[in-house]
Amino acid sequence: MALTGLLALLWYFFIIQPLRDETAQVQSEIERLIPERDRGRQAQRALPQLRALIADLQAQRLAFLRALPREERLAEVLDEILGEAQRSGVQILSLNRSPTQAPTPEVRAVNLALSFEGPFPETYAFLRRLEGLSRFTTISGLTLSVRNPGEADPILSTSLTLTLYMLAKEVGSSPGPEAQGGGNP
Repeated sequence: MALTGLLALLWYFFIIQPLRDETAQVQSEIERLIPERDRGRQAQRALPQLRALIADLQAQRLAFLRALPREERLAEVLDEILGEAQRSGVQILSLNRSPTQAPTPEVRAVNLALSFEGPFPETYAFLRRLEGLSRFTTISGLTLSVRNPGEADPILSTSLTLTLYMLAKEVGSSPGPEAQGGGNP
């Protein structure tokens, strides 16, 4: 009987107690993993929407790349800017070109720093015409100052930086489907 009691005690301390400790440990691990499981299930439910969004963004990116001009054609851009300045009645003082960082490897960007003068209505008309150019551009800086503030129609001195975007030549020797489209240069 003592031997049976001793075996029962050994059974309890070496088999039952470690199993209880392991069960408690597994239970705490399960409680820790339940929120992760719920986040995973939520992400899994959102996966089709994310895939659709990614496909839409890729389609927009390809459309953007197709519409980009293949060449810089700086002479044409300068002609357009000078023509718009003349039509608007502003005087171009300086125009400088410098390369800049493009948003993606397939795109090349060029900065044009432009200084001009003119009365407010003409300056405004010129800026509106620049906005309507058929190029992919952004204005990254604009500074206006009044040359003669006491006059009835003061002259505005304006400096702005236009960033022109075009398809990079490093895209590859045989353009893929993303570079096949035309677009207005």
